[in-house]
Amino acid sequence: PPTVAALGSMSGMQFPGALVSLSNNLSTGAVSPPRNSSGAGSNNNTENEEPPHPSYSQVSSPQQNNSGNENDDDDEDDPIDVTAEEPPSRPEYRNNNSVFPPEHFYPQVQETVYETAARLLFMAVKWAKNLPSFALLPFRDQVILLEECWAELFILNAVQWCLPLDPNPLFCVANHVVSGSNSRHIAVDVRILNDIYQRYRTVAVDAAEFAYLKAIVIFRAETRGLKDPLQVENLQDQAQVMLCSHARTRSPNQGTRFGRLLLMIPLLKNVPTHRVEHIFFQKTIGNTPMEKVLCDMYKN
Repeated sequence: PPTVAALGSMSGMQFPGALVSLSNNLSTGAVSPPRNSSGAGSNNNTENEEPPHPSYSQVSSPQQNNSGNENDDDDEDDPIDVTAEEPPSRPEYRNNNSVFPPEHFYPQVQETVYETAARLLFMAVKWAKNLPSFALLPFRDQVILLEECWAELFILNAVQWCLPLDPNPLFCVANHVVSGSNSRHIAVDVRILNDIYQRYRTVAVDAAEFAYLKAIVIFRAETRGLKDPLQVENLQDQAQVMLCSHARTRSPNQGTRFGRLLLMIPLLKNVPTHRVEHIFFQKTIGNTPMEKVLCDMYKN
């Protein structure tokens, strides 16, 4: 698997597309062009586009979305624009439109898989924290929702970050299985995760669709203990409407794309949360409860 240094700082990654905070504006012009997961063609971004960023920090008008660098505080109902600080400079290693270095560049050690997994989880938590519509919820609701869906957000982040690689180094059995009584069970789970990855890769989910899918995953009104489940339900409905609008605009000849994307969400639960924690995080967090880890990440 690639080292963390080779992957570069993920704090500079950018998402084209985002979720409206509390708006009913579903204009597709308000969403920046998605990153082409196949690497073909071009869009309004620079040629060597950085992978998506989970940070949603500013609001701008549709005319400003292509630049993603200007604020427009007057247009509060416009979708969240993609804005981020300039990423630190790092060498580019591109092979089949991938930013990963060639295999001989990095050592084949398991520790890099766990380090990368920890970074991806941190990105998922940061994405949720910086989502304005999420931040408007009661704090306790934010914590409950994050504890409920962190594994699915992590898997979506891992899938998105590794596209279009095949095989995905994070979901490669050889990078996880060692001799031991649990090796067979781990191998089965990792293969299931790889099947999920291949499904998303085949459908060619773009960055905007990933953002909407994450929002649908995190805004679950049926989660127990919520103080304001109606608001959570409204936000999930809004995310679904925006996903539908984007799918129709992107693929007008694929009337079933929206339904196909929704049906891919349950796949994220094919590996239970506690097994995802065991595979990717047990060696890094030890006996620390995942709830405490998430809370510390969220506060930071």
